[in-house]
Amino acid sequence: MEADAGRVLAFRVAGHGLAAPDGRSALDALAGWAVQDSPPGAATAAVLARCAEPLSPGWLDAAVHEERAAVALYNARTATAVVPAAEAPAFGTALLPRDDDGLKAVVASAVPERSEGFAEPVALAVAAISDALDGTVLSRDDLHEELRARLPGELLPWCQSCQSHHARRGLLVMAALHGRLCVARRAGRQPAFARTDQWAGWAAPPAAEAGAERVRRYLAAYGPSTPGELARWAGLGNAHGRSLWARVAGELAEVTVEGRAGRAWVLAADLDRLADPPPASGVRLLAPGDPLLLGRDRGALLPDERARRAVWKPIGGAGLVLSDGRPAALWRGRKQGRRLDAAVAPLGPVPRAAVQAELERLAPHRGCASVAVAWRSSA
Repeated sequence: MEADAGRVLAFRVAGHGLAAPDGRSALDALAGWAVQDSPPGAATAAVLARCAEPLSPGWLDAAVHEERAAVALYNARTATAVVPAAEAPAFGTALLPRDDDGLKAVVASAVPERSEGFAEPVALAVAAISDALDGTVLSRDDLHEELRARLPGELLPWCQSCQSHHARRGLLVMAALHGRLCVARRAGRQPAFARTDQWAGWAAPPAAEAGAERVRRYLAAYGPSTPGELARWAGLGNAHGRSLWARVAGELAEVTVEGRAGRAWVLAADLDRLADPPPASGVRLLAPGDPLLLGRDRGALLPDERARRAVWKPIGGAGLVLSDGRPAALWRGRKQGRRLDAAVAPLGPVPRAAVQAELERLAPHRGCASVAVAWRSSA
């Protein structure tokens, strides 16, 4: 099958639940396993863009910290993923590395003196974190204090910015993927951690089943794609990405994409949707960290190089406005007291009143009572 760039974009917009309101709930919006709360606030903005139902400010904190209907845990990229609680075991199990090369891709920076043999330090760290969090909730600093009494010096390198010895994020990631660490609440400006198995339950499915489901959900939102793009998107080693991909090899169809070198694949079950994607309507406000912006072939979303540089800056990138499924503007928001100041730079025709309305919908979730929009020539 051949697909032009317009159909690929429309396919992905629909796969992300951004084409048109379809009655999905907030938890439905988390079920793609792609929503993350990095930077903070990204998860709330992502669900608002995908969910037509009214959401009260603080709904995400309530779902994660009080109702425990959703779980926040570190993914292999070290970002904070937010997934439905019932699906967290499959999410974590799918990403668990199965060999030393796979472990190296996730934890090498956490054990800087090693170049191989990562299974032993990972096992030590997961056991120590599990023991430290048994039956309790600990702030980040308190957890590291507990780990200093449980881990060897190799796993507690000196941190210049913190001026202390502590375990690095990659080891916390591995505990999260094993169901032994999640973000249960906030402790001031710090996360406070609990054991996921005790906080929300952890009935892990077979690894092969979880891995196959990871690829299916990825391709439904980011296809046509490749094993390498999957690995880079997920923060996994290339061999790990290929092994996950192999779980669904019999479910795939090859696609030739306009302007793209090499082969790409989509789920065969989604070929009809790729051939005739659902039409998109309305304005969607995508904040930095939105799942659609995390795809690896960025040119498919934003062909303009200048716009890509603005959106994917290492720090402080712009958000993106979609209008009828196509990029229409870049935007930045900053809280000024109780007002959300937004700078919007059109990329072409853009319905300004609809953009204003979406910013006003977002404002209460940023702690703001009003919005001021400045229309600019560039972001």
